[in-house]
Amino acid sequence: MIRHYEAHPVFEPQDGGKFQIWAALAAGLIAGLILLLVPRGSPWAGVSFFSQVIMGRALAPGMVMPLPVVCLLHLGIAEVYSLIVSLFVNNVTQTRALLVGGVIGAVLYVCNLAVVRIAFPGWHGNEVAVLFTHIVFGLIVSGAYRGLLKRRQM
Repeated sequence: MIRHYEAHPVFEPQDGGKFQIWAALAAGLIAGLILLLVPRGSPWAGVSFFSQVIMGRALAPGMVMPLPVVCLLHLGIAEVYSLIVSLFVNNVTQTRALLVGGVIGAVLYVCNLAVVRIAFPGWHGNEVAVLFTHIVFGLIVSGAYRGLLKRRQM
């Protein structure tokens, strides 16, 4: 039987909301590895871990890269994207961080699409799946970053 109510202690980020780069890099690694295992952001997608997919976009038919290079490129882009997402979710609440992360993921998709259209005009495909992957990436990074922040008890 519960005798009394005790509020859950609040743990605020250390340093008054200062950006924590190690948490951002770790969040990017977590999200990048998850999206290596589930390349299109959905376990029901028609691609697997051994498919050559970078941030949801499969390599163009004429492009040939070894799988380790594709994985390293994917993780490198994930780290850069995670720094961007983490900067935006650093000073918001945990609940809003997920919403902001999803929106920033969609904005990163638009930037990614512009670069791909200019640099690699033949390298596009199922763009809805790529957009979904970027949104899922933003959600994962924002949640992981907020969870990995060093905290102090209030």
